[in-house]
Amino acid sequence: MKLFIYAPDIFAGDAVGNHCFGIARSAMRSGLDVELFSQRFDPSARTVSHVDQLFASITADDTLLVSYSIYDDHLDRLLAMPCRKLCYFHGITDPELLRTFEPQTAELCSAGIAQLPELKAFDVLAANSSGTATELKAHTGSAQVAVVPPVFADMPAFRYEAAQRDYGRRSRNLLVVGRVVPHKRLEDVLAVVAEARTQGADITLTVVGTMPNYEYSKYLFNFGRELGVLEHVSFAGMLDDGDLFYCYDKADALLSMSLHEGFGVPALEAMYFGLPVFAHSGTAIDEVAAGVGVFHKEESLAAFAHSLSELLLDNAWRQRQETGGKARALELLEQASDSVWSNLFTQATKTSSRA
Repeated sequence: MKLFIYAPDIFAGDAVGNHCFGIARSAMRSGLDVELFSQRFDPSARTVSHVDQLFASITADDTLLVSYSIYDDHLDRLLAMPCRKLCYFHGITDPELLRTFEPQTAELCSAGIAQLPELKAFDVLAANSSGTATELKAHTGSAQVAVVPPVFADMPAFRYEAAQRDYGRRSRNLLVVGRVVPHKRLEDVLAVVAEARTQGADITLTVVGTMPNYEYSKYLFNFGRELGVLEHVSFAGMLDDGDLFYCYDKADALLSMSLHEGFGVPALEAMYFGLPVFAHSGTAIDEVAAGVGVFHKEESLAAFAHSLSELLLDNAWRQRQETGGKARALELLEQASDSVWSNLFTQATKTSSRA
């Protein structure tokens, strides 16, 4: 048996791409022969082939894993393959969160949501969080959806030895990690920084991630300028692992005001690095940082900024968060171990609709 892994886009550094590469490594450690396929990928990545080669080479004895996060025009052909099939669902962003700045992506998300009932044809369904699993169950009528975090203990962030925290500074640096796109609500992040500084806190902000949407980026720069905080904000762009880990080491907390997260890998990374996590409530980060995160619910941004600033000056609280966050991170990594993935592949074999 060979494992064929497919996603419409597979690029190193992208969340879905990183996950596909991680599944491949895990499967190979379990003794499986693995190949990756995609519609769009870096041609220099010799480990990924075009999806046409998948259709030409897959057999009834193989297993196909499809990574799903947006409308896929190849889904019908994939479902027609006579092999065992497993689908991993990352969640789909609410189209209305993208409509203003990314109308084309919003349409693809709408089409993806409409396509979700077709996923019930897979032999095994898995999702990246309990919330995403619940969404998938609602659309497919499936009673069983395995929850497996989209991370692996061999990822570089979880093999890095974080630096000792400097609790002596009065200034505090907030870190945002992820693509700068509309549903991430960077405008709310800027507003939190502005409120904290107005209240007298010495708060700075570092934003790590690509800025693919020109209009949204321009809006953020203009908004930050209006708030008077741009000189305290660093937009670092896309960084390699070494520079990203340096940002984690130098930060005092991770901040996410995103309105949609299927999982929230940066929150897990931050906890592993010993950072407190502050986030808007209502996304999968509630689950990722359960018991240790501080969440913005119905209070004003000014009140949230005040609480954030006060907590970051409480070194005893930060040390407790460091211990609790690391423990929670290790717990989640164990939920995505090689044995968990091996069991999923075995389950696909046993429950195959071909049987």
